[in-house]
Amino acid sequence: MKVWIVRHAESQGNATGNYSTAVSDSLSEKGHTQAATLAQSLASQDFDRIIVSPLQRTMESVTPYLQMTQQRAELWPEITEACWHPEREAPADAWRTQPAPLPATLSPLFYYRDAAAIRPAHPESFGEGLCRVRDALNLLENLGRDQDASILMVTHGHFIRELLNLMLDTDTIRDFPHDNCGITGLRFDGRWRLDFSNRLLPALTQAAQPRGHAVD
Repeated sequence: MKVWIVRHAESQGNATGNYSTAVSDSLSEKGHTQAATLAQSLASQDFDRIIVSPLQRTMESVTPYLQMTQQRAELWPEITEACWHPEREAPADAWRTQPAPLPATLSPLFYYRDAAAIRPAHPESFGEGLCRVRDALNLLENLGRDQDASILMVTHGHFIRELLNLMLDTDTIRDFPHDNCGITGLRFDGRWRLDFSNRLLPALTQAAQPRGHAVD
């Protein structure tokens, strides 16, 4: 199984540092440009399954690609942002949920796995978030029974960090930083193998790098 994990495009919260406003979860102007460029970058890829966090910034990030390819994405509450807290703790035994109905305007592009329209309850502890990461990994590995499957996952930076540490069974916690729309590629054949981390595909690199200037 091949899995590409993408961090969402730039949100208003990313751009301003203010996550307390009602619009902080929507994409910034730059984020919308990144999402459109991501769609072009992924156009040549053929995914059997598209898995997305049920937050606005992740859904907006993949919407241009879904519209271009006339596909629908599956919403997984487990891959909502997690473990952003400054202090680490052991995983909880369970995580709490709250209803998260999908607006009718989004139903042509998205649907909840098993029709369970939920998202993690807020506030959430680090341990509850880590429990979700482990649940998501189990779900992914179940999909890995189909060795030829190709999966696209659109999720969040802190979640990606914790997921990669579990996948790769790291001795110490690694940061695995991801830019907005940064992509990490892995393969699973009973064991996870990292192909690349936080890569910008050619179209994204071109959009991010003005001609004659280096990317820092």
